[in-house]
Amino acid sequence: MIETHWSLARRPFANSPDPDFVYRTPAFAEGFARLMYDATDLRGGLSLVTGEIGCGKTMLAHALAERLAAPGGPLVSVPYPRVTPAQLLATLARGLGMSTVPRGKLPLIEALGVRLAELHRNGQRPVLVVDEAQLAGPALLEEIRLLTNHEDRQHKHLHVVLLGQPELRDRVRLRPQIDQRVSLRFHVEPMEESDVRGYVEHRLATAGAARAIFSPDAFPVLAARSSGVPRRVNTLATQALFVGAMRGLSMIDAELVQDVADDQE
Repeated sequence: MIETHWSLARRPFANSPDPDFVYRTPAFAEGFARLMYDATDLRGGLSLVTGEIGCGKTMLAHALAERLAAPGGPLVSVPYPRVTPAQLLATLARGLGMSTVPRGKLPLIEALGVRLAELHRNGQRPVLVVDEAQLAGPALLEEIRLLTNHEDRQHKHLHVVLLGQPELRDRVRLRPQIDQRVSLRFHVEPMEESDVRGYVEHRLATAGAARAIFSPDAFPVLAARSSGVPRRVNTLATQALFVGAMRGLSMIDAELVQDVADDQE
């Protein structure tokens, strides 16, 4: 109904990460540039990216994966860290292209060291991305720290990106062994009001919109009621599009955004 009524080719506000819909606000552009630099700097070993729920941390990681896909080497993603250290190592081994994964932990660690050194000789440095890292237990965090030990005299053989909610910063600070390995700390902030308008219009244009769908007075309300959090913007905008289609409207105004926001709350 949404696509038909508003003449769109696809859903504009899906919450699943899609590089086509990335909108580079100044904050996003800065975060991406800093993360890209840290992930490709052979001296750095661990990036810490935090932000409130729905602020775009995962989208930032997907943009990094897309950029690194060709030249940088394998990127291995762990979307949910409630795994054992052995499971983490096995996931990393498979992501690095190891056809045979040793069963014992010590043989697995040794095989990973050999594989990482081989990739380094070929000019590649893999990146391990751990999402929702605030959920990682102490044993897993320690295993991640140990993975950053794979290095030669000048270069780290593996870069780790930890993505998580703000409490991840405190968890890392309480572990000096990990905290001292962090080469980048970046906190993803909610969008400003002007960014919300650019974000909505960009996603609508990417989805095939050929005209304005949200009236100018809708954007301040959308920014205020979503607190600038992209995921909340997506939810409110989707509901507004749906209700607008149901009512046969030609444009979404501030009153309709207020209505759907009230319903959400």
